[in-house]
Amino acid sequence: MSIGSLGAGSGLDLESLVKEMVSAQKDAKVRLYQTQINGYEAELSALGQVGSAIDTFKSTVQTLNDEDLFTGRDAKIAQKEGEEVMSITTDNTASNGSYSIDINQVAKGSRVMSAPGVFTSADDVITKKDDTLTLKAGDNEFSINVAAGTTLSELRNLINTSEDNFGVSANLVDDGNGNLFFTATSTIQGAGNTLRIFNSSPVEQEAIPEEDEVEEPVVDETPIEEEPEEIEEPDELDLAGDDVDFANDGPIPEDDVKEIEEVAVKQTVDEEEDTSEPEEDDDEVAITSGSFSGLSSVSTEGMFAGLYTPLGEQARDAVITVDGIQIRSETNTFDNAVAGLSIEALAVTDETTKVDVSFDQKTVQETIEEFIQSYNEMVNLFKQSTGKNAALDGNSMIRNLQSSLSTQLMTGRSDSGVFTSIFDLGVKMDNKGVLSFDSAKFDDAVKRGYSDIVSLMTGENGLAQSLENLLDNYTGTTGMTNSLKESVRGSIDNTETRLEDYEDRMVRYEESLRDKFTGLDSRLANMNAQGNYLNTVLAQM
Repeated sequence: MSIGSLGAGSGLDLESLVKEMVSAQKDAKVRLYQTQINGYEAELSALGQVGSAIDTFKSTVQTLNDEDLFTGRDAKIAQKEGEEVMSITTDNTASNGSYSIDINQVAKGSRVMSAPGVFTSADDVITKKDDTLTLKAGDNEFSINVAAGTTLSELRNLINTSEDNFGVSANLVDDGNGNLFFTATSTIQGAGNTLRIFNSSPVEQEAIPEEDEVEEPVVDETPIEEEPEEIEEPDELDLAGDDVDFANDGPIPEDDVKEIEEVAVKQTVDEEEDTSEPEEDDDEVAITSGSFSGLSSVSTEGMFAGLYTPLGEQARDAVITVDGIQIRSETNTFDNAVAGLSIEALAVTDETTKVDVSFDQKTVQETIEEFIQSYNEMVNLFKQSTGKNAALDGNSMIRNLQSSLSTQLMTGRSDSGVFTSIFDLGVKMDNKGVLSFDSAKFDDAVKRGYSDIVSLMTGENGLAQSLENLLDNYTGTTGMTNSLKESVRGSIDNTETRLEDYEDRMVRYEESLRDKFTGLDSRLANMNAQGNYLNTVLAQM
């Protein structure tokens, strides 16, 4: 037997004796306290789960209590998945009905590019003096300062990194045949918003010396007999500002008119110019190839502009036809075309697309199904938490709540039209209190009186409002669930405090035992010493 420091004098195992005496007094009581604490903690955890389930159910009740849920509209578009031509969002001001919609044209931005032969390398210098370049599309514009000696590549970076850039992307494209094309694309959509690029100095004044100015062509003013005007039949598919010149195109946007006139003038001058090469001035530095000089090579305006808008790359409107009425928009979104609808054109249609707008029955059904699912999850949790030997076994709060919920669901509401309870909408309850949903019965109820569903569910006397009022007593910081959790936390704290006090008493009790057994050990040690002495004396006699 091992003997500790206590009992060394007497030779007795007093250390073990003290520990056994303390353990006999302490262990059973400590286990009782710890069992109480564990029970309280399990109860607190179960209350947390129950409270979370009640909060979740209350959230679905609040969703069900929103009148907008039942007055919302849904747009069903007759289009194949993956081949969408339009998207439509609705609000509760939209009228129920059917619409026939054609997407005649989608809106797009514009693109300008350089003519072949203007540039051959990204290192081509575009100006020999400091200048300013302005890019404009409709009411949007920004300017960049172009320093002398700027190359084509550097200009591209200046445009793309400008803080004022409204949506222009400049690029360089090499065709592999010695031609480098400078392109600029604008995201600004709508007819009349085609990208235009100006330089601050008129290039015509630099490019044509006075002695080489072109004489004005002589115009024959002899009156010409007018031929009778040929009347063309209007084309119903014609769209002003579109890619194809139909009969009733309407007025050409101002920027396109100016561009057409400049091209015509440029062609006239080119035909009458002397084709012989001019003598080079030793002091003159060639900026780019061809007859372009300065920033004219990267401009769309002016007699010697190096950029042009390819056919079909002009900015254009989106055009749709709704029930035979043609509607235009600068963008692909039509917010005011049809009241309550926002239509986004995605692709041109080959045939008319049918759109049906009706009450959003699908969302209402999904909300009711979420309500049922949340209710069942909460009730199942109640059963698990209050079962025999469960953490909340016999908890009166949960028992009262479950009973009150069943009462509210079964209460008839005579002032809600053709429906008196939620069970008229396809909801069922079994003998265990679990809810289920019959979608066929719900469809029939919608046909019988969709508007009466609103009064059954919402409003001061509606089912959802009654349930919300009931749940208010159990949720939030002042609700019964939180109050009960605070009470349990208090019990835990009190039990832990009593356990700590008891353990302190056991420490003092052990100290007292040690003091007593230390004295006993000392006296026994003295007695052993005296006995040994007497034995020695007696042995010597």
